[in-house]
Amino acid sequence: MPVTPAHILQDIFSFYREKELPVLLDQYKRWSESRPLEGCRVIDASPVFRNTCAKYAALLAAGADLTVAVSRVMPHDAEILPLLAAYGIPVVDAERAEGPYNVVLDCAGALSHVSSRCGYVELTRSGAEHYAGCTQPVWMVDAGKIKQIETCLGTGESFFRALASLGFNDWHGKTLVVIGYGIVGRGIVLHALNNQMRVIVADIEEKRPPSPSVSFLRATDGAALSHAVKQAFCAVTATGRRHALSNLIDPALPCSSGVLLANMGVEDEWGPSIPKNRILNEGRPLNFILLDPTQMCYIDPPLALHNQGAVELAAGRGKAGLFPPPPETEEYFLSLVRSGGIIPEQLLDSIS
Repeated sequence: MPVTPAHILQDIFSFYREKELPVLLDQYKRWSESRPLEGCRVIDASPVFRNTCAKYAALLAAGADLTVAVSRVMPHDAEILPLLAAYGIPVVDAERAEGPYNVVLDCAGALSHVSSRCGYVELTRSGAEHYAGCTQPVWMVDAGKIKQIETCLGTGESFFRALASLGFNDWHGKTLVVIGYGIVGRGIVLHALNNQMRVIVADIEEKRPPSPSVSFLRATDGAALSHAVKQAFCAVTATGRRHALSNLIDPALPCSSGVLLANMGVEDEWGPSIPKNRILNEGRPLNFILLDPTQMCYIDPPLALHNQGAVELAAGRGKAGLFPPPPETEEYFLSLVRSGGIIPEQLLDSIS
């Protein structure tokens, strides 16, 4: 008997509560009736982890002919791939994927070479450069507010969850250096303050500290940055730029200090002068050592927004070039999270 989307959802509820995925569950219920992707060929390059299966259940409920792509750009849980085979979902190497598909659901530009009839939905900001000259519709999930639930709130939480999983869970009063104060950096700082840490923010632009216990230094001042890192309990990069710290950090620092070094960006941000074995998780994003790199409650809204892009493009409601999700769609998703989810209101208010 073929595995149905309902079977996949039943498996999901063995690991997660309904309140952890209010938006994907709403999509599943509505799309099971309306079938907005009936007969559409859809390929999806979202990082493959157990909680991603809830995303696939909603797409299949919508009638999508779904293929999952695994890329070298983003980590995945190899133990979940046999589960997808059992569900009857084909899995392909992203580099070898060929179109055309009706809609390409991309992540970090891994499928930008695949031809699409209706357009592309890109999950990450880092993927934007791959679509800079694209004349087809490119729905940018990261250009709106919803993605901040993952990149700010969820990534900040998972950074500390990953540290704790490695045995580093005594944070009170210790100093954390956060290099890069974009969305990811802000989330790490927010959770660091909740964990009663002292925080030093380093960025190339002047930033206003969110609290008196946060100090600021310019990331372009290599001597000051090296000194701060050397004195810290942990230093984490969140710049979004490959090799961002090359020629800034003293290469002798890893040998002369016991500071923990970590990266939360897609690319290696510390640079080639810092040995990979000196950085937690060999310089790869630290939260990807976890079975759920982002908790279900934080990944639910952006994965659902990724799905929504497929429905919009398949219906011909896209715009040429890169464009953000409609504000009314994001507000509807936020209302579902507020009314049926478990993320505290004060955290949601912090991204408004």
